[in-house]
Amino acid sequence: MNTKYFLIALILLIIIIGSYLSAENPDSTKTLLFCLPVPMGQYKTLVDSSVITTQTEYDSVISAMKEKHKWINTEPRHVNFDEFSLVYNSSWADGSAIFSYQVLKDTLAQSIEVHIIGHYGGGRGMDLFNHWLLIPKIPEGYSVKFIHTEGEPRHRYED
Repeated sequence: MNTKYFLIALILLIIIIGSYLSAENPDSTKTLLFCLPVPMGQYKTLVDSSVITTQTEYDSVISAMKEKHKWINTEPRHVNFDEFSLVYNSSWADGSAIFSYQVLKDTLAQSIEVHIIGHYGGGRGMDLFNHWLLIPKIPEGYSVKFIHTEGEPRHRYED
């Protein structure tokens, strides 16, 4: 009879430990943020910055771009930096690729993860893609990390 209770207790313990190990990390505080890809027109190729959180930084980047590229003749897009931040990164992919994005805010690690997911489009040549995203204002002291991954192909070609 004691063996029966021992086995039941052991099975319950294994179930409890297994469910704890398979559960999400209780210390994880990641939340999904909205992001909006922003067409930057003539300003799409950035100088050096990847995270712009203030109007002063934005004006500085725009001035540097105008200095470097004398042919720019349009005004830059307006951004409300009281509510939003502008992040930029680039990646190489086939010329027909498309991209999707996911932005996560981790309050425990005080970081923003910008996931740039490339979807193969079937092209054979490579092209440089610029990714400008408007996201909610990045809190002071947070770091930003760009993560590039491959997603499902844009087209599924059969042999």
